[in-house]
Amino acid sequence: MRRAVELLRLGREQEGLSLLHAVLETTPHQSHALVQLALHHRGRGELERALAFAERAAEGEPPTALAAALKAAILRELGRIREAEVAYRLALARDPGFVPARLELAELLESEGRSREAARESREALAGLPPDAPLPPPLAALAERARARIELEERALEDHLRARLAPIMSALDAETLARARECLEITRGRAKPKLPKPGFLFFPGLPTYGFYPRRLFPWMAKLEARWTEIRAEAESVLAHAERRFVPYVQKDEREAGPGWAWASLNQNPDWGVYFLFNQGERVEPHCQACPKTAAILSELPLVDIPGRGPTAFFSRLKPGTHIPPHHGATNTRLIVHLSLIVPEGCGFRVGNETRLWREGECFAFDDTVEHEAWNRGTGTRTVLIFDVWNPFLSEEEKAFVRTLSSAFAEFFPERQHVLDY
Repeated sequence: MRRAVELLRLGREQEGLSLLHAVLETTPHQSHALVQLALHHRGRGELERALAFAERAAEGEPPTALAAALKAAILRELGRIREAEVAYRLALARDPGFVPARLELAELLESEGRSREAARESREALAGLPPDAPLPPPLAALAERARARIELEERALEDHLRARLAPIMSALDAETLARARECLEITRGRAKPKLPKPGFLFFPGLPTYGFYPRRLFPWMAKLEARWTEIRAEAESVLAHAERRFVPYVQKDEREAGPGWAWASLNQNPDWGVYFLFNQGERVEPHCQACPKTAAILSELPLVDIPGRGPTAFFSRLKPGTHIPPHHGATNTRLIVHLSLIVPEGCGFRVGNETRLWREGECFAFDDTVEHEAWNRGTGTRTVLIFDVWNPFLSEEEKAFVRTLSSAFAEFFPERQHVLDY
């Protein structure tokens, strides 16, 4: 077989054909030899003769997808479209991952006006192509037409959905509209559901938000009204007590294993914090240095769990620092950011929503939803961060969480941030 194929490639047709026919004299149903003869006659434009060999090859041994696909291609060239489709489907039944056959089937379906089916076959075919791998020119052309076919269908679907949804979406309030848009993005495959993934405690029945609606925090406006006082104290700390900032990530060698996502930030003050409260402990020297901030915090619904909360600190993120995607401990508390010093190039993502910090503004989010932060600018970003109770918890539920969490804290007292003051 190999010798016959090589002779045909070299243009020594008679010798190559003689070898192939000799193979068929001993094994009349040898599909590989039949395929080569079908290809030879197809290349000479002898389609009927090529089809005769391709039909024998498709029924021969071994029963290959290539033989069935070749039969399909010749039938299509002869205009026998229905038979060609049957042959393509036989090829794909033998080898569902045979991408050229699936792309050719998509072309056939498109030519018959069956655009929806053609797009479906195109998607499945492209999913089977290795990413960024060079393709032979004929296959590359098929793949490019498949992409164009899918893009056309996507645009048509987008137009259809926009027309159907426009009346209902125009009547939604801003909060509901944001959630509806995220729902649409997830449904269209442009985003993924970002569900809570607590590292410690999950309380069932609480609403699943990333950023929580501002209407749930009537105290935010009062806090923002005093942001310049808080920023002044943060600037004083940054100028005169910089050494009091400690790395937020503090793990020993046993905890920081190979490939750990936090390796670049471990023991690194590029993400530094200045604690006012640390897991329920008031840091007196720091609160005395920032009396207005401490007083303002005392008026807020901070988490109050012995050994666990509140936690409140100035967070400093130096230029070029990236806090990788991660999840927090529990959905029973929310994290609040009050933006104090925000240069260009800083951003924050929770789930599928990205926001920019804006000086003097705050927001609350559930940190059990995947989130990340970055400073791609040239200046240092500083925000005040603290935790508050989830507003959907009742007082009885807070009491339960308080007791459960403090019991863990009593049992594992070593699980605290290391302080340096």
